[in-house]
Amino acid sequence: MKRVLTFLFAAGMMVSAASLMFTSCTKEGPQGPAGADGQDGQDANATCTQCHNFSDMIVAKIFQYDASQHATGSTTARNSTDCAPCHSSQGYIECIETGEWVTAEAIQNPAPINCRTCHMIHESYTATDWDLRWVASFTNALGEVTDMTTNGGDATGNLCARCHQSRLAEPVITDPTSTTSTLQPTSYRYGPHHGPQSPMLAGTGGYDINGSDALTNSFHTGRTSCVDCHGAEAAGATSGGHTLWANLTGCNTPVCHDGAVTSFDYEGKQTIIEEGLIILEHKLALAGVVDTVAHPGYLNTSIAHTQKMLAIFYNYKFIEEDRSMGVHNFKRANGMIEDGIAYLESLGY
Repeated sequence: MKRVLTFLFAAGMMVSAASLMFTSCTKEGPQGPAGADGQDGQDANATCTQCHNFSDMIVAKIFQYDASQHATGSTTARNSTDCAPCHSSQGYIECIETGEWVTAEAIQNPAPINCRTCHMIHESYTATDWDLRWVASFTNALGEVTDMTTNGGDATGNLCARCHQSRLAEPVITDPTSTTSTLQPTSYRYGPHHGPQSPMLAGTGGYDINGSDALTNSFHTGRTSCVDCHGAEAAGATSGGHTLWANLTGCNTPVCHDGAVTSFDYEGKQTIIEEGLIILEHKLALAGVVDTVAHPGYLNTSIAHTQKMLAIFYNYKFIEEDRSMGVHNFKRANGMIEDGIAYLESLGY
């Protein structure tokens, strides 16, 4: 008890001393000039609550996005000037603003693709924050005009196409019909890179190795938008909505297949493409174009290849990397496979 009383007395003395010290340091002086007028605030009910309300809309979209490849992918660390435009949110936005396909510098603290990447989040603090950053046509990294609205498609596809496009493969094929001119890439990863979906869907990618303009495109070209299938009605966080995993709801609308599609392997077309790719790869390996030792499935860089043979290899990787196995554009994919196989067979492979 004595210790408690001693402690309380000491604490009281400290408080009194502190009060005396601060009081002695406080001096009265003339009043300073009036400050500048403040800015009128905005009523949150007229701005923030247009989105942040009691609705579960934002919660649902975040729930879906968290299951998407954009959220779960592992490539955000690729923040160099040439990778950042598609592998980071900041890089994507910068290149939309500058019109370049590389960022000025490597992106520090790169953020993955998120709400702000595609939408104008917290720029107006109204419902227009949901507006898309890009819907117009554009010239892609290959110098080709890309417009996913041809034949009446949805302009939202142009937003996706800015990343889901082919990259420039060097050395560049200038004559895909040539059986004499040769090229020797130094990278075994030669090809269109991992996201050439937009040129496949738009019917502009790959090479016509016969020079006959015989490659044709499916009905999907210019009529089907990316979001028609990848952003169809959400099935929880499994597919559709902001998961961007395709589901059959988008296929079975009255204006499309009207309930006739029960599998993405519609009429066995995915099976046809998969089997064709296996045959094409096998023949390219026999021809020494596909590496079977150091980097199986990639380009053999130990020898030079004719432009025609290299174009066949490029088409093979283009179809493989599209990953839809013909859903995006069956006619174009199948035409490139058949032309490649026919040429290799003519050489005895």
